[in-house]
Amino acid sequence: MKKLTHWRKTFIASFILSLISNLIFISPSKAIPNEWIIVGSGWGHGVGYSQYGALGQALDGRSWQDILNHYYPGSVLADAPADKQITVGLSQDKLAVFVRLDKSSDDAQLEMSIDGNPVATIAPGVIIRIEGNGASVVTSGGDDGRSESRGSGKKISFRISSGSGVINTSSGTSDSNPNSLLNSPGHRYKYGTLNVVFGGDNDGRSDLYTSLTMRLADQYLLGIGEMSSSWPKAALVSQVVASRSYGLGKINEGLKGNCGCHVYNNSSDQVYVGASKESSNWNDAVSSANSNSGQPAILTFNGKVVTAYFASSTGGRTMSTKDAWGGNVLWSQSVDDQWSLNARNPNARWGVRMSQSAMASALGLSNVATIDVVERFISGAAKTIVAKDSNGSSVTLTGRTFQARMKLKSTYIVGAVDIALADTLGGIPTQSGFDEFAYRAQQAAADIALLTPQYKAASEKADQAKAQTDEARKKYLNIKNEIEKAKDELAAIISDIELREKEALNAQSQVADSIRILYMQGSLETISVLLNSASPTEFTENLVNLSLYAESQDRVMKKSIELIKLLEIQKQEANKRKDELEELLKEANSALNNAKSVLKEAQVAEEKLKKLIEEKQKIIDAYNKSKK
Repeated sequence: MKKLTHWRKTFIASFILSLISNLIFISPSKAIPNEWIIVGSGWGHGVGYSQYGALGQALDGRSWQDILNHYYPGSVLADAPADKQITVGLSQDKLAVFVRLDKSSDDAQLEMSIDGNPVATIAPGVIIRIEGNGASVVTSGGDDGRSESRGSGKKISFRISSGSGVINTSSGTSDSNPNSLLNSPGHRYKYGTLNVVFGGDNDGRSDLYTSLTMRLADQYLLGIGEMSSSWPKAALVSQVVASRSYGLGKINEGLKGNCGCHVYNNSSDQVYVGASKESSNWNDAVSSANSNSGQPAILTFNGKVVTAYFASSTGGRTMSTKDAWGGNVLWSQSVDDQWSLNARNPNARWGVRMSQSAMASALGLSNVATIDVVERFISGAAKTIVAKDSNGSSVTLTGRTFQARMKLKSTYIVGAVDIALADTLGGIPTQSGFDEFAYRAQQAAADIALLTPQYKAASEKADQAKAQTDEARKKYLNIKNEIEKAKDELAAIISDIELREKEALNAQSQVADSIRILYMQGSLETISVLLNSASPTEFTENLVNLSLYAESQDRVMKKSIELIKLLEIQKQEANKRKDELEELLKEANSALNNAKSVLKEAQVAEEKLKKLIEEKQKIIDAYNKSKK
């Protein structure tokens, strides 16, 4: 098993230190830039599942299970609970909400309830207007939403009670044109119950909150708008399982107090668009996202559901929850996400231009002379950024704070440079502004530093698995030899029993003949012996001798029978021992097969890590060659 050589380990360590110590993102001039460009990669928090990473893996031929195993290491598939309902927050803090049933069949009807009590059946096309009056909700209906009073209450609910159609809802003010709002695209929902709740008057006006409650396992998933339905099925199914797991995790956390919902319908949780999402590809993905039992699947870790975080893409490696938000979640670690940097991802590289005055204002400095990423997480995302002005004053920010102030797509910030000194292509610098080749080499070195102990551990695990396999094979062969010995012993006992049975039968036959001769048929020879006796005394002696002979033969027979019984017991014990050994052999064979399987998995993992290290080393070697 090939190990990393000492010189290679030394080279990697020294290379990491030298690259980290280089400030490759310093503005190359002391002149104060008139305009900056901030360059980065990825979109979103970068934790967990990467959507463009899933796309790349699917195009590489990986299954949806492989994709989920990669981004949520250690997780396993399980059955989703069939009865769980999820409440999705659609809108909050609104003055007016409008509802209309758009029919798909002529028998479609909308049931309206107030505070849990059904009060009316609404025909398709009728607009329901709900407005807060400071203490309750008043509804009215008609083509314009004003013509007919419908009652009032704290909670107005709607569900399709017959036929098929969609609940169309939108929000605005009392002066809004409901037809215009409801005729715009989106906000149409096929499943569940729509609730409009009066949430109080905390800001001097009536607050209406709209939510939709439906079944998590399938109805909610059919409306998730997080991924293009044109993507490969493996990517779509992996997104379904991640979204279902995330939803269940949020259900377990309970309702949010500020919306009365488990999740929002936007990217603060996961995008839910309702009926407009449904298509043959997406619906097929939802129906295919099942566990081995055929039930809707979720991800679990140590028996608990995984709140499966995901983001659009990363800068080439995902972030752990610990680095992103604090707290160490074992199923959400930093893993390779090279697929996010593919050209198919529109956010593989992005650039944000900012004027000197805007940058200085955002950073709280008189001007901005330099911006340095001085510390990075293992994912490559910016951890600490230091900005300085021309007077030597400085400000230190976390990568996330810098992202928020600059309104960047992610914390995967490659660097910030003076745009006057950077060659640009579509607003993205190539070589003059910063050395991206060095940055990639730095990432490769950091990856090797992370992968090397993993490779060492994998090698040790493979060695242990091989030793266990050898031991299991040895045990299997020993038991097999014991069985052969037991069979030989059993054969010898059976042979001995057969011999003793012959002896007993022979003795029994002789005794029977003697008795028959003496007492039944008689024999001339025996009778002549008795008749030729010279005296009564001799006659008696001859008769006694003949009886003693018969008795001796009887004893021989009985002794043989007792020996046969003893041998039968030994035979039973030998058979029992043979059966026990055969059971042990089955167990040993099973243990041997398991050990072989573990060995194969360990060797595959070892080889995979070895190849990854070699790929990263090629990047470093290419960088070093370019510097000669």
